Amino acid sequence: MSNIIAFTEQELSLLANCRELLFAFDADLASLLEGRVKDLGMLAGIVGRSASLTTDLGFSDTARSVETLAAKLANQGIEEVVNLPAKASLGRSYMVSKLHLYGFLLKVGQKNECLASQKEEILVCYYGILFSLMAEDLYISIISDSLGNESWTRRATRDLVVMWEQRSNAQAPSFAPLVQQLWDVRHTLVPVLGTLLGTVELLQLSFRLPRLWHEFLQARGRDEEVAYALNEFLFSLSFEQLKNLQGIMEEKQVMAVSREEAHQLLSLRSNHLLEGSNEDDLPAIRLYRSFLRRNALARLRRDSDRPGPRRTLEQLLLLYLWSMDAAN
Repeated sequence: MSNIIAFTEQELSLLANCRELLFAFDADLASLLEGRVKDLGMLAGIVGRSASLTTDLGFSDTARSVETLAAKLANQGIEEVVNLPAKASLGRSYMVSKLHLYGFLLKVGQKNECLASQKEEILVCYYGILFSLMAEDLYISIISDSLGNESWTRRATRDLVVMWEQRSNAQAPSFAPLVQQLWDVRHTLVPVLGTLLGTVELLQLSFRLPRLWHEFLQARGRDEEVAYALNEFLFSLSFEQLKNLQGIMEEKQVMAVSREEAHQLLSLRSNHLLEGSNEDDLPAIRLYRSFLRRNALARLRRDSDRPGPRRTLEQLLLLYLWSMDAAN
């Protein structure tokens, strides 16, 4: 068993303030919030009482350890829900429920001003949980694609086990702010498709990105897969859509197009974009949706041996960060 902290002291203070503000506005909403907080506390207790992932139960000849768990995760279909440990599934349900709690507060705040003073704190909590869920998906996708003997396998497994065991204490790894920064500035960094300068070159000329992005592009920017994955990330178009666009541009003798013109040339509806169609969604939601769709496409290309990036930009960046840590 492990101790799962349902809410940190800062979160409890935030929720108490929100309940007080809501009570003055709508007592029923305040009661609803209080009930959801209690339910999450009970759910956290259930997750905490679930069998530990690294405790040996004596059912097999080989003692359970991080190493044996790493081999199992790499070889037994970790992306299939039936192969996920119960603690991992329950913990994810807890995290999603907690995300919905803060989403509920954000929606209440959109309709009235009673929670305006708490909005930034609510967003910080919401984004923290969302990136933790994204990190879990990212680690699972990397491990499922591994052979089990790579230098980073044990670290990836250890980090994933920490997420599963501790949940509320799990922090989104260092890739999260890097990905968010690139997502936030992508419209100004890459204004058109088909410019003389490629995407990688344009990013290398930017002073708005942190040092690690420049180091990553310097080290990996010439890799074809990185360039393809980067284009999918920035333009919200799949490799297949971008290849189709390139053919149309050559046929029409068009040298460069904006994003909007690209959508028109491809006859795309807004829901065909990798980030989804609702521009009112929070940027982090659009980023997470984009990652899930790009990850599914990458897995399909691996499984069917199709051309195009077989890892997402997030996977490639995280593997690079791990390689830098191992070298130091």
